[in-house]
Amino acid sequence: MNIENLKKEVLNTWLEVDCNSIAYKLGFTEQNSSKYSNELILDTIRCLDHETIMVDYPNVNYVITLIALMAEYVDLKKYNLRKIAIKFLSRIGYSTSAIITDKNFDKENCQYSSLESPMEELLATLNQQRYNIEIKSHKFILTKFQMDIWNCMDKEKIIGISAPTSAGKSFIILLKLLEKLTKSNLDIIYIVPTLSLLNQVSEDFNKYIKKFKINNCVISNTYEENTDNKNHIFVLTQEKIINIFSNIENKFKKETILIVDEIQNIERITSQTDERSKILYDTLNELSYKKNIKQVILSGPRINNIGNTASTIFGRKATVVSSLDSPVLNLTYSICKIDKKYYQFKQYCSLNDKPKIIEITNFNFINGYGQKKYTTSYLKYLNTVISRLSDSQNIIFAPTSRTARQIACSIDKEKNESSKINTLINYYKNSVHEKYSLCNTLSKGVTYHHGKLPYHVRRTLEKAIQEGLIRDIVCTTTLLQGMNLPAQNIIIRTPNLYVKKDKHKTSELTNYEMANLRGRAGRLLKDFIGRTFVLDETSFVLTKEYDQESLFENTLKDLPLDYSERFEMHKESIIQDLLSDSNNDYDEDNEEKNEVHHKDLTTYIRQNILKNGEKAKQKMEKVGIHLTKEQIAAIKLKLEKLTVPKDICFKNRYWDPLVLDFIYNNFNGNIPNFPKDKNVKKNLSDMLKFLRDNSQTRSMYNKHIKKKYRKGVQRSILCNLCIEWAQEKSLKEILSKNVKDNDKMEDQIEDIIELLQNTITFDIPLLLKPIYDMRKSESPFLTCIQAGAYNNTTKTLIEMGIPRECAVYLYENVFAKKDINKDHIENAVLDIIRKEYSSFPYWIQVQLNFLI
Repeated sequence: MNIENLKKEVLNTWLEVDCNSIAYKLGFTEQNSSKYSNELILDTIRCLDHETIMVDYPNVNYVITLIALMAEYVDLKKYNLRKIAIKFLSRIGYSTSAIITDKNFDKENCQYSSLESPMEELLATLNQQRYNIEIKSHKFILTKFQMDIWNCMDKEKIIGISAPTSAGKSFIILLKLLEKLTKSNLDIIYIVPTLSLLNQVSEDFNKYIKKFKINNCVISNTYEENTDNKNHIFVLTQEKIINIFSNIENKFKKETILIVDEIQNIERITSQTDERSKILYDTLNELSYKKNIKQVILSGPRINNIGNTASTIFGRKATVVSSLDSPVLNLTYSICKIDKKYYQFKQYCSLNDKPKIIEITNFNFINGYGQKKYTTSYLKYLNTVISRLSDSQNIIFAPTSRTARQIACSIDKEKNESSKINTLINYYKNSVHEKYSLCNTLSKGVTYHHGKLPYHVRRTLEKAIQEGLIRDIVCTTTLLQGMNLPAQNIIIRTPNLYVKKDKHKTSELTNYEMANLRGRAGRLLKDFIGRTFVLDETSFVLTKEYDQESLFENTLKDLPLDYSERFEMHKESIIQDLLSDSNNDYDEDNEEKNEVHHKDLTTYIRQNILKNGEKAKQKMEKVGIHLTKEQIAAIKLKLEKLTVPKDICFKNRYWDPLVLDFIYNNFNGNIPNFPKDKNVKKNLSDMLKFLRDNSQTRSMYNKHIKKKYRKGVQRSILCNLCIEWAQEKSLKEILSKNVKDNDKMEDQIEDIIELLQNTITFDIPLLLKPIYDMRKSESPFLTCIQAGAYNNTTKTLIEMGIPRECAVYLYENVFAKKDINKDHIENAVLDIIRKEYSSFPYWIQVQLNFLI
C-alpha cells in the first residue's frame, strides 16, 4: 500500500475508533466495537513520520488529529506517547500541544521531561527553539502561527489576524504587548465587545504584569488622556471608547497601539438595527485619523478578508497572519432521524468530505426530535446525554435566557458538597435574592450563563467555572463573544435562537457562528479533543443558511468593508429625506411603517457634514457613501439654519441634528440634578413623557425604551427603578421591593436585572443625554444612573472595573467609615483595597484581584 492510501486508512480507522466509542458511551449502541492494534500504532507512527519530514507543507490538522486520538485511546504505559507527541509536533511547530502529554513538563523553564535518547532530545530542542520566546527571564513555547504573530508585531504597522477560536491569538498578542511595555513608553487601547471579555482581558494583563514584574503600568476600563509617564492599558468596549471622541480635551498625542479583538462583530453594519456594530465600525474610522496610533491589530476567528478590512479602514496596506489549523481536534457528532424507527449517529471531521455513520440501535430514550419546545421528555433525554458525559466539562447551548435557566434547573445531579460553591450560593442569596434560581442549580454543580446575569454574578461565576467547580454550563450566545469558558464538549439541539417562532423576530445561528461555537470545545494547552454534539441534525438541514453538502464545515466569514451596499439600496430615499425640512415621519398607529431602513444613514450623513464641512465628501466616500458636491452643499445649507449648538450635535452623534434642534427649541421642563433631589421622579417622568409624546423624538424614545415600559403604570415602575438604582440601593433591596412571590418570580428577577443593566444603565442615559448637554451639562444625574451609584467613592470603584454590587458592598463596609482624599480618590481607594484585601470574603476578592 502506498503512503497516501495508508495515511487515509490510518486516519479513517482512528476516526472509526472514536465514533464507535462515543456512540457506545452515549448509549446509542449496545457494545463498543472500537479497537486498535499494535499494527495500527506502527502504521500511525510511519504516517506521522512521513507527514512531518517528507512533505513540504505538512497537514497540521492531520498530525494533530492522529496524535489527539492516540492520546485518547492508547495505553500510555505500553506506548510512550509523550515521546511520539513531542517528536512529531515539534517538527511542525506545534510542540505546545505536546505539553498535555507530559505530566512532568517544567513550566518555568519550558522544558519537556527526558526523551531518553540524547539524539532525539537534541532534535526536539532544535525544533522547539525556533518557536521559543523569553520575557524578563520567563520562557514560553509558541506554535508556528503564534511565532508569526510575534515577529509580525515587531515590524508591521497594520496587522490582520485570523485563525480558529482555539489557536491562541489573544494570548500571544498579550505577551507581545507586555514585551513592548518593558522596552517603550506607550499606551495600549484594547477594544473588546462585552463586559465579560473586558474583565477576562483585564485580569490576563494583570496576571502577567505581576509575573513579569513590569512597573510603571496601569490597567484601566475608562479612558482619560494620559499626561503622566506611566504606560496605560485601556481595556474598553466600543460603547466606552466612542465617547472619547466627543471630549474635545483629548488630544491623542501619546504613542498608542490599538487592538480590536473579535473584529467579526462589525459584520452587522449592513443592518439598520444593530447599533453596536456601527459603533465599533465608526470608532475604528475615527481612530484611523489619529496620528498617534502607531500600530493596529485586528483579530478574529476565520475571517476571509481580514487584510482588506484593515486596509480599507486604516488606509494603508495590512499584513495578514492567518491559519486554518487548530491545535485542538474538533469533532462534531450529530443525531439524525431517518424515519420513525431509524436514527443515525454521524461524525463530522474537517479532514473528511463525508461523515462517518453508525446506526443507532438504542433510540428509545431519544425524545423531542424535530420539536422546538423544551418538554419534560426532551429534558429527560438531554439529562441522559449530559450524565453520560459527566467526566468532562460541558456547555449546553440554549436559544434564550429563559430556556437556559429552564434547562439548568432541570439537570438532575447529586448535590455538590464543595465549600466554595456553598459560599458562592450564600453570596448570591445575600446579594441578589433568597430565591434566585442560580442558587438551586449551583448546588448540583450546574449553572447557566446569559446576558441577564448581574455583573458581580457573571464575574464570580466565570471564576468558579474556570476553577472547575462547575461541570455543566447552560449558555446562550454570550459564548460567541470570545469568552473563555473551559469545556471539552458543546451540546446543541438546533440553530434556532427562539422557542416559539415569530416571523418578525426569529433568527438562527449562521453557519459561521455555528463553526465558532464548535470551536469553543477544547482549548490550547488544556485539551487535545473538543467535541460538539448536535441533537437534531434535521433542524440544521432545514435552515436556509446550511447546505447539506457542507453541513458543519469550518466556514470563513467575509466582513463588509463599508456602508455602500445599504446606501446604494436606499440612495433615492436617503437623498429625498436629507433634502427635506422635516423629521416628522412617525405614525402612531402603524409601528411597522416607522421602521425606516436607512434612518441611521441619514443621521450619519447630517452629522458628518455638520462636523467636517467640505471634508465630509472625502470622509463619507471612505465608508461607501457617495454624494455630489451639490447635494452636500444643499444639505449643509439646511443644517446652517439649525439653532442647536454644533458641539451638542457632536456629543450626540447617533441623534439626527434636526431632532436635536427640535429638543433645543421646545423642551422647557425641569431637570433632575441629583438622585436624592426633591421631585426627582416627577422631573424624570416629565422628560421621558416629552420625548414620547412628540413625533420628532418618539422614534428615539421607542428605540431606547421597551414597549412594555413606555406608558402608564409600567413607565412609573421604570422611573422608580431608575431612581432606586441611582440612589445606590443594593440589587437585593431593589428586587425584594419589586418582585412578587409567585410562579413568575424567576422571570421577574431576570427581567428587572436586564432592565437595570441595559435600559437604565445604557439606554436611558443615551436618551436623556441631549437634554442634559443642552440644559445642565455639569449635572451628575446621568452618571449616577449609568453607574448605579451617587457616592463619588462608589462611582470611582465602578469606573475602575469593580462590579456595581461589589462596589456598593465595599462602600458600606469599608469606605463609608474612612476619610478619602478627594483629589486623588482612585489612588486612595486602591491603597485601601490592597491593604484590606486579605480580610475580604473570597468571592469579593475574586472581583478585586485584577487590582492587587
